[in-house]
Amino acid sequence: MTEMDAPLWTHTVRFDDAFRGLDLTLTADEAQRAKLKDNFGMTDLHALTARVRTTGKPSPAGDRVIVDVALTADVTQQCGVSLEDFRHEISAEIDVACVLKDKSRDGAEAEQELSLDDLDVPDIAENGQIDLGQYVIEALGEAYDPFARKPGVVYEEPDLPKEPSPFAALAKLKRDE
Repeated sequence: MTEMDAPLWTHTVRFDDAFRGLDLTLTADEAQRAKLKDNFGMTDLHALTARVRTTGKPSPAGDRVIVDVALTADVTQQCGVSLEDFRHEISAEIDVACVLKDKSRDGAEAEQELSLDDLDVPDIAENGQIDLGQYVIEALGEAYDPFARKPGVVYEEPDLPKEPSPFAALAKLKRDE
């Protein structure tokens, strides 16, 4: 695996442990923040903390783990209007369902009644593991606006010369005759 293919952040847990329920606080260290900063195009990522909770949901179609992520990050980025750097906090909350690979739907199951949980296709946990770090990155992607505006900055349309309408040009030709 090359550095380009390497995940930005991993924190794997066993599916069984996640099913029983976990309540973790994940904090990005300096190296993780540097990778994330570069990947997202931030000027700096001063801090990133995520509270990750997992809950097991038994189901006839296969046990599910619900992963809830609540993220906060302290970011410096370039203003999308003034291009000045500014520092601000971002936050996001996501929840994702996971199933074991061998328990995922493959279309060969008998007809079943569906619930609201079945409307979203769950992620598949490979090798009995769930990578919580990937869900933290997903939450960061939800929260981060690459074109955020510095507070108080307002975009103003530049004053451009107005193009004459084609009808005004025809009227001028008519007057010139």
